[in-house]
Amino acid sequence: MTVVVGASQGIGAVVARTLAGENPVVLADIDSAGAQVLADALVAEGLTASAQWVDVTDTDSVAALVAATPGASRLAIVAGAFSATPSLEVTPDEFVRILGINLIGAYDVARRYSAAMIENGGGSIVAIGSIAARMPRMRQAAYCASKAGMRQALRVLGMEVRGRGVRINFVAPGPTETPMMAELAADHTGIQLWEGELETFRPRIPDGRVAQPQDVANAIEFLLSDRALHISLHDLYVDGGESLGL
Repeated sequence: MTVVVGASQGIGAVVARTLAGENPVVLADIDSAGAQVLADALVAEGLTASAQWVDVTDTDSVAALVAATPGASRLAIVAGAFSATPSLEVTPDEFVRILGINLIGAYDVARRYSAAMIENGGGSIVAIGSIAARMPRMRQAAYCASKAGMRQALRVLGMEVRGRGVRINFVAPGPTETPMMAELAADHTGIQLWEGELETFRPRIPDGRVAQPQDVANAIEFLLSDRALHISLHDLYVDGGESLGL
């Protein structure tokens, strides 16, 4: 069984559809109605899918999700939140909100599923990181901190559980064509993101385009699979070369 947390829209929905072809997939999201719509569509295509509600900031709901998905051996953590507020204006409340979802929430999901996978003989976890975990972005202090913290926390967890049969890896996208990214570009730049922007210290993307959600989903599918059995605690950048030099 595969569980995708954050599966109702955007990258998560494409990840869920990509992974559904191999195993039964559970689509977990705070937007349970959206997850159910996608699950129903997958079932109509002859695939095995179901939807579950989860709020990653509510530890009881995370525990309930783990209990409702016994035997899950593959987990994709795609749920996340974004903030693009100048550092002098971002409030402590906004900082805490972003950290609660991207760092603490992702960690709680990963640690609980790690424990369950150990009991069931092992498994594979992939979390959506970000190029922003290592490359600072202007107006994104909370987001960068949350992704950097998540990366380190899950790397420590991964070190502790690898010898017990659980692999943890990360897919770190650069700019990806989603509604959220389109809104960000419209609000702040108006430029083609792959061209870069000197004033905000944003490097250009050598591939000449932003990522598509399917690019990210393909990377997650690979790292979750047995083809990646000897890959652990790895950051797989899906950014068209933007992170060159990191």
